[in-house]
Amino acid sequence: MKNKLTNVISIFFVIILVGLWMSSGIFTVKSGENAVVLRFGKHIKTIEDAGLHWRKPWPFEKVEVINVTEPRRIEFGFKTVKQGSNSNSPLYQGVPTQSLMITGDENLVNVETAVQYRIAIIEDYLFNVEDQEQTLNIAAESAIRRVVANHTLDQVLTTHKNEIQSAIRQDLQEICNNYKMGIIITAVQLQDVNPPGAVDDAFKDVVNAREDRTSYINESESYTNEVIPLARGKASQMLNDAEAYKQRRIAEARGDVANFLQVLERYETGKEVTRIRMYLEMMEEILPGINKYILDGESGNLIQILPLSPQEQSVQGME
Repeated sequence: MKNKLTNVISIFFVIILVGLWMSSGIFTVKSGENAVVLRFGKHIKTIEDAGLHWRKPWPFEKVEVINVTEPRRIEFGFKTVKQGSNSNSPLYQGVPTQSLMITGDENLVNVETAVQYRIAIIEDYLFNVEDQEQTLNIAAESAIRRVVANHTLDQVLTTHKNEIQSAIRQDLQEICNNYKMGIIITAVQLQDVNPPGAVDDAFKDVVNAREDRTSYINESESYTNEVIPLARGKASQMLNDAEAYKQRRIAEARGDVANFLQVLERYETGKEVTRIRMYLEMMEEILPGINKYILDGESGNLIQILPLSPQEQSVQGME
């Protein structure tokens, strides 16, 4: 009887132990996570669905759960000492041995770069590279130095930052693809680019001068955009005035022609009378305010006085 009770208790404990051992295979996959199940180190399956899952307990299988949607970040040339918050800014510390590099025109420059990435293929990320972050750091350093070496100092400091960031991203992504690291480079940002301390002030003056030049160019373009429409408006108004003057002169010329034709018509009907009348009108115009007398050329008698004063009119009447 005693042995039977002992056996029952032993079986009960065995069942409990087996149950605990089997329950150790239960694991949770959260939203955005992938789980890789390994059986004696060999990849068996990848679980992408969130929720509770089960695998064979140790030592048969083990699981690695990784968030594949979380953005990851590596820092080159600096490191974050303290994370920022709503009230405080983050605190950074430079790493000169990493940030110092040479440009295409053989100048030294400090380049601090942040690289953001995420895991795209979890199997490649886990199995193709032994130390993923260290490998990515080395690849990033290689890409950054190569791209910076293909640009001049002025381009790195001022005008070509976006182009450099894009080139680094493409170059680094190509390296990751060649290594089959299973990651996607989402962004590359030049945090800070500055010349070495010994020449920093001189380069700041150069940068300020370029900014002033840009400001002056913008001001001149603004002035141009303001003046040109006014000039075009004035030119249009002058053209309109000229067209109106042209039409007025044409109308006046046509009126003069019509008047001349009327005079010509009258002249044709009475040439002698018209000639005398025109002569008298011209004399009145060129000799205003002067007593003018018309004499008969043959007899010398006074035939008309222009203009006739009251006295002269009386004299002429007496004659």
